[in-house]
Amino acid sequence: MPRREIGGLDPDRAREIAEECYDDVLAYCRRHAPAGHEAGDLAQETFLRFVRAQGYRERGKPIAYLMRIARSVCVDASRERRLETVSLEFDVATCERDGREADLDLALERLPGELREVVELRFGLGLGVNEVAQTLGISRFAARRHIKAALKTLEEDLKEGGLDG
Repeated sequence: MPRREIGGLDPDRAREIAEECYDDVLAYCRRHAPAGHEAGDLAQETFLRFVRAQGYRERGKPIAYLMRIARSVCVDASRERRLETVSLEFDVATCERDGREADLDLALERLPGELREVVELRFGLGLGVNEVAQTLGISRFAARRHIKAALKTLEEDLKEGGLDG
């Protein structure tokens, strides 16, 4: 009996994408999970929706498509309990960081949530502007504007901290 495709994908390719992208999806869910929700459950829901999606065709990076789903899963979870999403504190003490890196970490933490998210998608995951726009459900123009605003805010914050050189 022939193997059934999953959302337009061969089951082996779907498994390969899941294995390749799971850690990034889980990390995203950890940062964006609303209080009272387990990030692992949200990541699992992301992949269930991915597998069930009938319209997926491989165009661009699969992680961009998965981040869009993960974002929707986190928003849906937030709506279910009518709770605000919370950022988790990350322990950066496990690695030695020089002053510049520590200042950058603090500047990133101070960014408003939406700007932090575009920086995470664009530079943390290496998505292109079009993929950031797709993930956030906004236009390319708006994505560029958000990225530019985030970088400007980071630059100003770092200059105030005496790191302008």
